[in-house]
Amino acid sequence: MTEQQLLTLFVGIIAICMVFITMVIVLIGINSMKTMEKAQEFMSHLQNELSVLSTKAILTLHEVNGLLGQFKEETKALSDKSKLSLHELHDLISYLHDETKELALKASNGIAKVTIGSLAIGALSQFLKKKNNP
Repeated sequence: MTEQQLLTLFVGIIAICMVFITMVIVLIGINSMKTMEKAQEFMSHLQNELSVLSTKAILTLHEVNGLLGQFKEETKALSDKSKLSLHELHDLISYLHDETKELALKASNGIAKVTIGSLAIGALSQFLKKKNNP
């Protein structure tokens, strides 16, 4: 076998290896895009659920505040003992109000984090799609 034939053989082997490596990279890219799309769908679902939770927490907070206002008006004519009981109830409702407000804030923070993550994954997905489709 001559040197030129040997060189041609090595170049052929290198070309086959390059084609194989390119196929592996393309398959990895396709799988990563599918995974990112599934993650983005999951994050969108999670964001929707957090929005619903936040809305329910805000509605509950509004209802509790309305009930608190009603209780204040109705207790003006009650005895001192009843007023003391109402004060304790007010403290409990205030605590519930604070906890609900904190829950709504946590849900809003979660929505913001999910939105940022979703945007980042979307951008990365678009970047990889552009890389794979010259």
